[in-house]
Amino acid sequence: TPLPRTVYSRVALVIAGVLVGFGTRMGNGCTSGHGVCGLGRLSMRSLAAVLTFMATAIATTFVVRHLWS
Repeated sequence: TPLPRTVYSRVALVIAGVLVGFGTRMGNGCTSGHGVCGLGRLSMRSLAAVLTFMATAIATTFVVRHLWS
């Protein structure tokens, strides 16, 4: 069975944390807030945010798993 990766670069973790914080600030809320509350209120702004989050996550996963070796 595959084991989870436990060794990460500290620099990469810091950069990832800064990017998450920047994205939260720029998007005026967190991903779960837009996904649960915003979509529940039928907010078009939250729909755009969730679509952006999902497209970015899908693209990142594709790059990391298939192109970055």
